[in-house]
Amino acid sequence: MPDPLLNIERALGELDQALGAASTQRREIPFYGPTLLASMTEKDQAMAQHAEQARYQTDPEEAAVHFCLTSAIALLEVSQVLLNRTANPTPLERERQWKTLVAYTKTAGRSAYRAASILTDQKEGSL
Repeated sequence: MPDPLLNIERALGELDQALGAASTQRREIPFYGPTLLASMTEKDQAMAQHAEQARYQTDPEEAAVHFCLTSAIALLEVSQVLLNRTANPTPLERERQWKTLVAYTKTAGRSAYRAASILTDQKEGSL
């Protein structure tokens, strides 16, 4: 029977390579999450969001691929954490594991949502 952790590690390696290859061949895809935006002034928020939208509109397919790969990697990381959990973690270990799971899950959800938003914002037939 195949080892699920080994399969996840292989998949992560492949996705990391795909994301890395995409990043080295293309310009950076900006993303300002809600926490970062909340720490900015109103003017900086507007500038950041404008920069995001301008980049996404320049090449929506590239941006969507980036966010889909990011989401897939984060979900595999969630699976890896769940499969690596110790049977009887200390309260500190349990808290650390849950914080890690929450962070990866939020990244996955936000990235998938961003990809969907980029693609649905495009006019029909422009892809």
